[in-house]
Amino acid sequence: MTVAFKTFGCRLNRAETAQFEAAFVAAGFERVPFGSPADIVIFHTCAVTQSAENEGLKLIRAIRKKEPDTLLVLTGCAVEAVRPETLNELGVDLLVTREKKNELVSLVAQHVGQAMCSAPPVPLHTTKRASLKIQDGCDFFCSYCIVPHTRGLPRSRPFETCLQDAQAFIGAGFHEIVVTGCNIACYADGGRNVVDLLAALSALPGLGRLRLGSIEPGTVESDVVALMAQTPTICHFLHLPLQSGDNGILSRMGRRYTVEEITATLCRALEQIPDLALGADFICGFPGETDEAFERTVQLVKAFPFSKLHVFSYSERQGTPACDFSGKIRIPERRERTRHLIALGETKRAIFAQRFLNKPVEFLVEYFNREGQACGWSGEYLHCLVDGVSRDHHCKLCTFYPRQIQGNTLYGSIAG
Repeated sequence: MTVAFKTFGCRLNRAETAQFEAAFVAAGFERVPFGSPADIVIFHTCAVTQSAENEGLKLIRAIRKKEPDTLLVLTGCAVEAVRPETLNELGVDLLVTREKKNELVSLVAQHVGQAMCSAPPVPLHTTKRASLKIQDGCDFFCSYCIVPHTRGLPRSRPFETCLQDAQAFIGAGFHEIVVTGCNIACYADGGRNVVDLLAALSALPGLGRLRLGSIEPGTVESDVVALMAQTPTICHFLHLPLQSGDNGILSRMGRRYTVEEITATLCRALEQIPDLALGADFICGFPGETDEAFERTVQLVKAFPFSKLHVFSYSERQGTPACDFSGKIRIPERRERTRHLIALGETKRAIFAQRFLNKPVEFLVEYFNREGQACGWSGEYLHCLVDGVSRDHHCKLCTFYPRQIQGNTLYGSIAG
């Protein structure tokens, strides 16, 4: 039987879907692209924002109407967040809760009456980099976030299992592994934390490079940077969901750090790795965010060489404390602040890219464009367009010297 997958939301969802795909193929199903005729469609949903949830539900309704005989399976955060009566109205054939995710393949096989093969899952080259899930769940309970309610409390995968999965990715030909989870700073197994796991992963034979997902500020980020500074295989990219540059807003959000603490952390990180690429998340228009509070966020961004900002307008999420907070900001003002911070982030990213002119840059060859240029991303998450790369280097790491920079794209040649 054929099975297709549609994934919404975060990198963790995508990492889990990659596991599902490999498991279904190993069980004897045929994976087909989403949109192709399929006997089964797996929807891996997101509910981090109301708009993400609505987008998923809208598509499910459309597929149900278009393909009345297809088996529709729903898993992911929406299963936990959406009201049961709404889920029933979708016409979904099978709901798989977070407690049953590990049994997804067997539940589907049982539902359709298909016997399962016993072959172990083999990582599939569905992307250019492999995402390694090391944990799930979060207990930080930030006032705007529904995730602890949909993902549950922190649960770490066994240390040795993570290493085995990473070795399987390397054996399957992946040259970059991205470490991901719901809150990877919470990782703990047998007295070992996420820094211990990163050190072990980075030492695996055959690894090209290791990239970290988002790290919660006020946790282990300083220890991570110290390891990064002495470990060539770990990308010099640190992404911190800062959310605001104002202490009052951070307190209302339920965040676990102050602006002063994060400023000190960033200064120490840049002392150890001067060309460290800094990524950050920011929410604009959170309830109570005055013009002065927003300006403090702007000044924080200006003070550091951020290279990649994810900026979001605050949106109310039913089931979170912030949804009922006073001091709501008008939606047009939220959007205007978001546009302003995005524009600032783009300027900062272009300035950061200039640092790499005429310096050796390693990038992952992800595809070749119509002009025959190799296209991909550096360890610092800068886009690269490179001439002179052999086609047999597809999905491999190459080094070049950028001779020209436009915006945040590095241009160069292997021959150069």
